[in-house]
Amino acid sequence: MHLQYLADVADGATGVVDQLSDVIETTGNQAGALFSNLPVLTTKLLMAALLIFIGCIVIRIGRRMIASIVKIRGQKSDRAIHQADTFRSLVTSIFNYIMYFIIMMVVLGIFGVNVSSILTVAGVGGIAISFGAQTLVKDILSGLFIWTEGSIAVGDVVDINGLQGVVESIAIRTTVIRNYNGNLLIVPNGDIRTITNMSRDFKRAIVDIRCPYEADQQHLVDIITEEMEKAGEEIDGLDATPEVMSILSFEVDAVIVRVAAQCPVGQHWRIERDIRSRIKARFDKEGIVMPHYQRPPLAQ
Repeated sequence: MHLQYLADVADGATGVVDQLSDVIETTGNQAGALFSNLPVLTTKLLMAALLIFIGCIVIRIGRRMIASIVKIRGQKSDRAIHQADTFRSLVTSIFNYIMYFIIMMVVLGIFGVNVSSILTVAGVGGIAISFGAQTLVKDILSGLFIWTEGSIAVGDVVDINGLQGVVESIAIRTTVIRNYNGNLLIVPNGDIRTITNMSRDFKRAIVDIRCPYEADQQHLVDIITEEMEKAGEEIDGLDATPEVMSILSFEVDAVIVRVAAQCPVGQHWRIERDIRSRIKARFDKEGIVMPHYQRPPLAQ
């Protein structure tokens, strides 16, 4: 019985040894094939790396050429420069996508991938892909419409879907805005619904002044009008006297008097601050106290 058991163990050990020998032999064959093909693989990797390097150089040169051409064509006015920057941003985006696609196809060809079959499959499956990439297609089409219609341009101060800032670039798929905190806001073109462009022709500086009910309203209007006549002469960027629109509305604790001044684009914030400072200083001089909330004293 013990002899039979030892014989079975010996047979099992022999089988394990045979399997281990097969594994070692197979691994050796695969390693030999890899080492025999290593020079070819290394050559392909070097060619692919060289191609990618050359492609990056071509992309950089192409970007500079596009920027140079557009810059030459856009030195007539601020509006023309903004349109030229927008055209440059869009063309650069399209150029980048085309070059990346070409580099990818050539690299696949170096490694023996049948590029023509990939293109054929892509053509046949284009409709199916389009259903899965509807958002991408919508972004691209919206970007083309934004550029052709000229609703916004690079450098414009805009409000897009409630996001305010300066347009830094308009690409084929996205529009990039830098807000006043310095943050970059990237908006897909297909998501753009409402655009408020604050960089066309002119802007109005609007200041609503809270005046007390107790003061004589005509006297208040006269004071503000007199101060605005000085502001029209002294504030840089104002070509005319700001308009005092008399009483605009009544609130619970204040009478609202509005002042409006036409000014250059992008200057309304500065002019509004200057007008507020002048009104406050004049009210202090006249002894007029603007309505304000007073915190009740703490109970003793």
